[in-house]
Amino acid sequence: NGRNFEYFGEDPYLAGRFATAYVQGIQAQGVVATVKHFVANNSEYDRNEIDARIDERTLREIYLPAFEAAVKQGKAGAVMDAYNLVNGEHMTESRHLNLDVLKHDWGFPYLIMSDWGATHSVLPAALGGLDLEMPSGQYFSQEKLAQLISGGELPAAEIDDKIRRILRTEIHFGLLSS
Repeated sequence: NGRNFEYFGEDPYLAGRFATAYVQGIQAQGVVATVKHFVANNSEYDRNEIDARIDERTLREIYLPAFEAAVKQGKAGAVMDAYNLVNGEHMTESRHLNLDVLKHDWGFPYLIMSDWGATHSVLPAALGGLDLEMPSGQYFSQEKLAQLISGGELPAAEIDDKIRRILRTEIHFGLLSS
């Protein structure tokens, strides 16, 4: 793992404790903490194509606890999806991890963003829970999203939710205050 310096260790409980304190410390300074790299970012080599095949129990017991702690206890303001695939899906397209786990099970109210250049599609990413493509709108451009909405492939409610999450984050953390 070429980015080992960004992690708090392999012990799920201990990493969760560190992540919670770190997030709270950052956000106490008026900065939105972005928890990354969600999830199973196990290799820097071929990171855009590597597919981490992980059963649900291992995800829940090993890979997700530190993220869950950062979100639920630390109240992180953003989560950044990793470059890799998990169980055949790019993280930016993972309905199960982004929507079912992060947004629904954990009640995460803020935004999920891509790592720089980690978005690979328009519709699968839009329906997979990604809220903000970074660093630009190569896939999440106004034109591409509008075309999918007008074609009936993407419900406007999906875009409304993304906008609400982005604005909620900005408002909660005082980014719109003068």
